[in-house]
Amino acid sequence: MNEGGKRVSWVELYLDLIFVLAVGGLAHIIEAHPNMPHVWMTLGLFVTLWWTWIGFAVLYNRHGDDTRADRLVFLAGSVPAGVAAIAIEPVSEGHFAAFATAMALTRVVLAVANNGDRRVVRAYLGAAVLFVISIWVPSPWRFVLWAIAIGGESSEVLREDREAKRQMRRNRDLSALGPVDPNERLDPHHFAERFGLFLIILLGEVVISTASAEVGDAASWAALAAAMVLAAALWWLYFDAAAEINLKVLELSGGSPTMARAIFAAGHMFPAFSLILIASGLGLLLDGDPPTAAYWLTCVGIGIYLAGTRVFIGGRGRFIAGVRVLLLIATFQLGRLHHALSPHEYIWTVTAWTVMCAALATTDAEDTTERFRNSGL
Repeated sequence: MNEGGKRVSWVELYLDLIFVLAVGGLAHIIEAHPNMPHVWMTLGLFVTLWWTWIGFAVLYNRHGDDTRADRLVFLAGSVPAGVAAIAIEPVSEGHFAAFATAMALTRVVLAVANNGDRRVVRAYLGAAVLFVISIWVPSPWRFVLWAIAIGGESSEVLREDREAKRQMRRNRDLSALGPVDPNERLDPHHFAERFGLFLIILLGEVVISTASAEVGDAASWAALAAAMVLAAALWWLYFDAAAEINLKVLELSGGSPTMARAIFAAGHMFPAFSLILIASGLGLLLDGDPPTAAYWLTCVGIGIYLAGTRVFIGGRGRFIAGVRVLLLIATFQLGRLHHALSPHEYIWTVTAWTVMCAALATTDAEDTTERFRNSGL
């Protein structure tokens, strides 16, 4: 995927290790407390960490040359990011100070690293102040401050050119989205690869969720194998079908921040979070005596992933597209099978369902990529 573009650096991969720790902590919260309040809390923490990671991805994409100075910036950012990852569990118990302080310090590092862009610097410093203030603000207003902080910084890091967006819609020409300022352009290959690698981290959490499985009889070993097949099918859905299309769209847009925000930064956020739901659901299902929520976490996660990667919805003709929409709706209802199926039988069922969906998505992926390549639409 990276031919002809900037390469992902080793220090970026090191920073990703920090987020591996964070993702594991988020999945653990849901497994320990499989209820809606903790799912919403986990989503809020994930969105905060997600945009923190995006800040570093955009920074290296635009300004990184893998110099010693670049490496020091990323290593400096990895320290408060690592503290935030470790502080996730205390947050689930109502202790927010360490996490908020770490998020504030991470944004100070990003502000220093973006010292050539005053608007981005102001946005990050403003976000840092809001995170510090949130330490003394009770919930749910604390999360409102976090949302304001993230909204402010994200709008500056990936500025949306609304006039270019309107022109693109009128002319159906993605190249109209290309930014006038070359400093705002993104390297499509590097950006697409960064998000692909992050999804692999999250898919790894799905695989790791099987590590706690209680295996002994043939049925438990079979369920473990099915969970691994499910993870492979999720990988196939994205990397065989969606990844190339996303890269091609960003290339055709000239590295547009508007398109990068729509497809990757915002567009990948919920599919990425869905993998945490799937990992938590599988972990509980393989544990032997799961709560009903485990069934719903798994199927809802798969449904969000199918919808979010976008390659499953659509197809040749309205009839096929309609059938896929019905299949997507049915995916969200698979949790109702908890009355009829044992945990192991349910894992096999959702695995077969996901493999079928992956096969359907693959049938149109090559044609869609070719259409983008030929027409630029």
